[in-house]
Amino acid sequence: MLSVLLTSGIANGLLYGLIALGVVVLSKAANAVNFSQGDLMAVGGFVSYSVISAAGLGPAAAIVAVLVVSVVAGVASFLILRPLMKTEHVMSLLIATIGLSFLVKGLIRLIWGGQGDYLAVPPLVQGPPLILFGGNVIIPLQYLVMMAGAAVIILLFAAFFRFTRLGLFMRSVADNPRAAQIVGIPTQLVLCSAMVLSITVTAIAGFLLAPATLIFPDMGFALFLKGFAAAIIGGINSLPGAIVGGILLGVCEVMVSGYVSSSAQELSAFVLIFVALIFFPRGIFGARKTRSV
Repeated sequence: MLSVLLTSGIANGLLYGLIALGVVVLSKAANAVNFSQGDLMAVGGFVSYSVISAAGLGPAAAIVAVLVVSVVAGVASFLILRPLMKTEHVMSLLIATIGLSFLVKGLIRLIWGGQGDYLAVPPLVQGPPLILFGGNVIIPLQYLVMMAGAAVIILLFAAFFRFTRLGLFMRSVADNPRAAQIVGIPTQLVLCSAMVLSITVTAIAGFLLAPATLIFPDMGFALFLKGFAAAIIGGINSLPGAIVGGILLGVCEVMVSGYVSSSAQELSAFVLIFVALIFFPRGIFGARKTRSV
């Protein structure tokens, strides 16, 4: 039981970490939080359902469709929110993203109609669970797929920020937006890219999660809160912290559910935030701000 719980917790935690990555990227580049990210994660799940279940195509076609839809949604979100992406409009931007969240939920119900509640997506791969150490460790295959997919996305994410020109631009804008603009970095392109990247990584999390659960239009907001919690635990401006916070949250949830009570599972996330912020006010990997004199 312990092995299954740990595997489940790590798999869920990596998905929370992907959502947290989206939160951190947008927070670093635009000093903003997009409350519609969770609903766009649900879009990733519903697109997977349409491609795999309705159209009868494979996971490869589904991930391509998810990427295309997420890029379009990211650009559209940026164009809608662009007038508010300024320091003096922080509260207006926050309210606008909440409104965008309701808009996305409405579009999900409009597109998928009355069948938009509790749909099942087939497993991405078929096969028996992985059994190790003479049966002492049992890992369901779907959890392995979720962990492998999330790990690949995290590695690509790290490589993007380290080795690509756009990734370096994002880091520059995040460190000092005014200086980046002065030296000629296209800040609007960077902000649009940050929006697209945050939504894309969140939609991929929806693609990976869909086969392991039932999807429904309102699933996104609760998952976004957990991803946001993971970002806070790890440090709202730390990319590694997003992953660590997600894994801690996922493992904590399944352990409480398995050994205490399933009804206390949701509560455990907020208790973990409370405890983490007492000892790490800026998050586990949060850096102190310093000013040179």
